[in-house]
Amino acid sequence: MMIISPAKLHRETIASWPVTLPEELIAKVLSLLKPKSLMRFRCVTKSWNSLISDPFFVKMHFINSSRNPNIILFPATFVTTNRIALHNPSILRSLLENPSINLFLDDNKYKLMKRIFHIIGTCNGLTCLVSTRETEFYLWNSATRWLSQKLASFHHDSKPRFNFSFGYDNLTHKYKVVAFRPNKVAVLTLGDNVWRSIQSFPMYPYNYTCIHANAGVYLNNSLNWFALRGIRRSYYHYRYTDLSVQQFVIISLDLGIETYTQFQFPHGFDQVPVAAPIVCVLMECLCFSHYSMEGSFVIWQMKEFGVEESWTKLLKFDYHNIFHTDDHRVVSLLPLHVFENGDMLILARNLNQLICYNWRENRVVRQATVTVTNSIRLRWFNVNHCVESLLSTY
Repeated sequence: MMIISPAKLHRETIASWPVTLPEELIAKVLSLLKPKSLMRFRCVTKSWNSLISDPFFVKMHFINSSRNPNIILFPATFVTTNRIALHNPSILRSLLENPSINLFLDDNKYKLMKRIFHIIGTCNGLTCLVSTRETEFYLWNSATRWLSQKLASFHHDSKPRFNFSFGYDNLTHKYKVVAFRPNKVAVLTLGDNVWRSIQSFPMYPYNYTCIHANAGVYLNNSLNWFALRGIRRSYYHYRYTDLSVQQFVIISLDLGIETYTQFQFPHGFDQVPVAAPIVCVLMECLCFSHYSMEGSFVIWQMKEFGVEESWTKLLKFDYHNIFHTDDHRVVSLLPLHVFENGDMLILARNLNQLICYNWRENRVVRQATVTVTNSIRLRWFNVNHCVESLLSTY
């Protein structure tokens, strides 16, 4: 007969007890997981299902996910048989090393309805889709694969056709779509299905002819566009010899009070660029990039949104020296992503090239041409950042 010591018996008894964690700790741990995992874990227990569905938990999960946004890749126009990819931004560096990486591993992962869609914007993990024929609007969560019912429709009464932008109003906690064309702007609060006319733009957003639609950059409860003062035509062929630096402006539409603000370009912007500047968001700040007369690529950053005095020159490099070329044609460059250490910047060059630039060392680390992946042609100027969230309502 084996005699067990009291100390060992005590340890074994404690080890056999079920481990119980505080609910707050369970919620904190689960909020760090991907939506795909959380969708499975809802089946573990009723309490976990209730927790993961709780609005407070959804918000906590969104805050955590916002620190590490993904990028969403898609063709300019896609249908249900096409594929859409949601990846960590590190995939951009991987593509530079191996341009043949298959970005679309699951044919049915993001299967949508049998209609042709455009993506008009992403916000809080939700993507706003518009069907090209019927001009019907839907919200789609690429992480959970949730797709809303039709939320609204829009009827074009005449030409020119409307453009659309998408954003979130922090005051009413509602998503809004902005439809605009020269002398006409309308706003739809998703869920209301009522288009309201508001004051038209003080000057119409500049229309890029090929690489960038200027659909509006969402940041800080507002949509932002590049525009030119004194240009009344909706489609204007950019001729830098006809312009002055005083004409360059960013129009900002506050989605809460639905009024416009004009941001002047910085004082250091003292020469008309040879191509139209492009407005973007980098490191959660409003930025614009341009290609100077001397062949430099420049990025300006508004460190404090809405404060013109906070414009700072974030980056400047000589394009011809960096790429070792004597070709003086204008080359389209669009900043896509800055990595956490702040050293590496990924840019799109023209329509199908990626560039990794180290701005501390002032050199291009890698560049590659990625034209077709898994039978899908990608245009890198269509890359959007997207947070993986549990949101599924409007």
